[in-house]
Amino acid sequence: MKSLSCFLVLVFLGGMADYRPALAREHSTSAPSTPTAQAAPSGTTLFQIGRPDGYVSEFKKWIDWEKHRETRGPVHRFVVGKSRTAEWTPSHWSTRDLKNAGIAFTVEIEFSASKTHDVPLYFIIGAAFAHPTEPSLICVRVNETDIEPKRQPNGPGGVTFDAARQKGYFEPTVIAIPPGTVRQGTNVLSITLRDGSWIFYDYLRLSDSPAIPECLPPVDLVGAFRADSMKNVREIVFVVRKPGTDPHWYANFGYYAADADTFPFPLGTGGRLEALDLDTGKVRTIFKDDAGSIRDPQLHYDGNRIVFSYLPAGKRHFNLYEINLDGSGLRRITSGDWDDIEPSYTADGDIVFCSSRSKRWVQCWLTPVATVHRCGPNGENIRELSCNIEHDNTPWPLPDGRILYTRWEYVDRSQVHYHHLWTMNPDGTRQSVFYGNLRPGIVMIDAKPIPGSGKIVASFSPGHGIREHYGRVTVVDPRFGPDNPDNAVSLTTHYEHADPWAFSEKHFMAARHGRLELIDADGYEQTLYALPEELKNAGYWIHEPRPVLRREPEHRLADQTDPSETSGRLALVDIYTGRKMEGVAPGSIKELLVLETLPEPIHYSGGMDQISIGGTFTLERIIGTVPVEPDGSAFMELPALRSFFFVAMDHGGNPVKRMHSFTSVMPGETTSCIGCHEERSATPAPRQTARLMRILARTPHKPAPVEGIPDVFDFPRDIQPILDRHCLSCHNDNQRDGGVTLVGDWGPLYTHSYVALSWRNMFGDNRNRARSNFGPYEIGSCASKLVKLIDEEHGGAKLSDHEKKTIRFWIDAGANYAGTYAANGTGLIGWPYRDNLVRTDADWEEVREMDAALHRRCAGCHSDEKKTRLPHAFTHEGTRYSRHLVFNFTHPERSRILLGPLKTEAGGLGCCRDFAFENTDDQDYKAILAAIERGRRYITRESNRFTMSPFVADKTYIREMIRYGVLPADYDPRTPIDPYATDRRYWESLWYRPAFP
Repeated sequence: MKSLSCFLVLVFLGGMADYRPALAREHSTSAPSTPTAQAAPSGTTLFQIGRPDGYVSEFKKWIDWEKHRETRGPVHRFVVGKSRTAEWTPSHWSTRDLKNAGIAFTVEIEFSASKTHDVPLYFIIGAAFAHPTEPSLICVRVNETDIEPKRQPNGPGGVTFDAARQKGYFEPTVIAIPPGTVRQGTNVLSITLRDGSWIFYDYLRLSDSPAIPECLPPVDLVGAFRADSMKNVREIVFVVRKPGTDPHWYANFGYYAADADTFPFPLGTGGRLEALDLDTGKVRTIFKDDAGSIRDPQLHYDGNRIVFSYLPAGKRHFNLYEINLDGSGLRRITSGDWDDIEPSYTADGDIVFCSSRSKRWVQCWLTPVATVHRCGPNGENIRELSCNIEHDNTPWPLPDGRILYTRWEYVDRSQVHYHHLWTMNPDGTRQSVFYGNLRPGIVMIDAKPIPGSGKIVASFSPGHGIREHYGRVTVVDPRFGPDNPDNAVSLTTHYEHADPWAFSEKHFMAARHGRLELIDADGYEQTLYALPEELKNAGYWIHEPRPVLRREPEHRLADQTDPSETSGRLALVDIYTGRKMEGVAPGSIKELLVLETLPEPIHYSGGMDQISIGGTFTLERIIGTVPVEPDGSAFMELPALRSFFFVAMDHGGNPVKRMHSFTSVMPGETTSCIGCHEERSATPAPRQTARLMRILARTPHKPAPVEGIPDVFDFPRDIQPILDRHCLSCHNDNQRDGGVTLVGDWGPLYTHSYVALSWRNMFGDNRNRARSNFGPYEIGSCASKLVKLIDEEHGGAKLSDHEKKTIRFWIDAGANYAGTYAANGTGLIGWPYRDNLVRTDADWEEVREMDAALHRRCAGCHSDEKKTRLPHAFTHEGTRYSRHLVFNFTHPERSRILLGPLKTEAGGLGCCRDFAFENTDDQDYKAILAAIERGRRYITRESNRFTMSPFVADKTYIREMIRYGVLPADYDPRTPIDPYATDRRYWESLWYRPAFP
């Protein structure tokens, strides 16, 4: 019988962790009309969780009981009045589950009482399903009092049921609570199941009556919605297309870096723009293309027109189109070989959208970027509103006229944690965080206003996001600032919805693969429409549902830009006001270092490529410094539409505080901030307002260049010569003091010195961490181990003031390796493409001979079993001795893999006692040396490095530079270029220039 108990749980729960999303789907005909996880207004019922209707569908907190086998104490706590109904667990496991483990699990309910109850109370557990032969003993404890246990009634026979949709059958269990047990104030009631098997909850009630609640009839969400917030909705417009093939939420247009004929979405599989008639349930096709793609519809204010993104059959890029609701009048709005996606109408008649016209690529993937743009109703006057070097997504107008959108950026912080909600004015001014940015995690996307509330609804996609923006339907209330985690409440507990729409604060709609679903404020779900089986089976999904409604335009904001200007102004009121600035003495900050985070023309992997090892993804350009006044204010003029961030520097040139996001100004804009990372929910004090007025009356400072310092650093060019002069006497191939070599010789991807400094965390940078709120002097050159050693004159090294200054500014500019994006993909042996190593040396005969020699001579000591394995190829990762340090392609004979086993008498290091090379005439020594020399020939003759002259860039880099207009259309990819100058021409081509002088 115990075996049967375990079997039943597995059948019903399908392994729990894997099947959990399926169980989260509710039955198609039942849902409550009001929230239930609240204290009742009368004194009769203290709380009720769930609706007494025989269904478990309202409960969504699926617990992975296996993970709690060792848990001591309660597994879950529900707080009445705070937790939502969906946050209660549908199932509760007992001692004969988990393969008869004998573990009892406890859940708790916290509730408040207005008085001490001196009469009996009754706790009623309504179970929708219970084990048919092994009912559990229900043990209840209220505060410190154990209540007499009661046995759960048996469930009916049978071993299978659909807990997500099927109605249950069982009698409730009534447990008497003695007088005085429930006291005035906060109380805790716990439930523990013992001596039996699982139950599925229908409802839980604590009241002064033992009467069993009446089983309520099903409530139809469709009817309830249509009688209320959907009463004026006649149709729902949506798109039918196949989902993207790339797992990233943003990789759904354009092509992959290495091959312009491979796409991250299913090109040519067809798309339809459909309309569902809510009265008849019939669907009509507004427009379709069986070999094209359609996405992102948005209804005009008049309810009769739709703007959408369309990639026609035979084309490669999405542009904006408009069509009438009846399918007539299709017209093209934008054109060109760029992708224009996610459009929204604006109150002044324009269209705001995202576009790859920004001419940049994701700095940690191999697909292009789209940023916020704007155009007129006929596609005229296309202009950039955002200069983000990463993605912007899903812009949508708020009632006050601002544009709400998703901004992804990672300025010296984790690449996968900061993709949160921002706002801007429709002219691009006043860009500001709406919610998120400080706290890492969650992609917040597809955000739209909730009518009449000041709140928004969005998809909160977990971690680094799910394709097609799938996540939890979440309501955000911004009134308590952008950093308060309590501002966001998820209506659903699974990540199976996308493109949410709010009819009201209580009524929502979203896509769910092949279905349209309605969701209420308690998270109850009901299918409104499902795709025909033939489309569903063919892999098509529903996307972007929008109701057909007439609506009033949002508040219209005046344009505050001056297109004839090439710059804007930024005023800082008080740098000593802000997060973690309490310990910074007034007057101690001298200036702001202004840096620009530079866009990348193409990228190949999920890592940093040649820009760093585990650090910055971005080249950071030093623009200059602006003074900070004794009162903490600063006023500067900055070029328009470029991404800047700041480092507060003290009088000793040390970085006090570093900005981990970017800001920008529009042409002619004057904007301000209160302080250094001030609380966004704070308002300026009267003295700060008065100071701002005085600041704006001054002449702004243009950043002054830092003398003697390159604006974009390059480690081999600018830093290695300093190491050569001062460090190599102790840190060379023959004398590695501290186990460190600082020679600038080539490894498979980087120089040995940069690898050593990176791996030993010598820079004081953020190392791609999900953190940005640092304290004063906690990050940057002031926290660098390398700078500390230099200041201590480590090993007798005495650097000049200029050399010290160079290293400090290099670290504060990101401590990058290559000073050009053209370095990526060239001169590399075993470089990552789409997070897989390109096996450059896979077909080299010399490498096969080296592999054989290493097996013969070294495998006895250097084996997997001993965890001492050597790399047997230049692309061999995961070994005890890194390929990045044991191979030397500048001086092959100095390779550690040769010097280590070579006897000292022959000029080696004599590290190996057995099977050592007596001299350089050893045939296996020669075989290894020949392989390394083959690697050197590859770098010098076949695919050279960015530090070499002449230098030939990767053909895909050239392809994009031709596309951007940086290189002429007939440019031969085999022709050498100056990589630094070409990058610079690319960046300058993106600078804002007035259309008319």
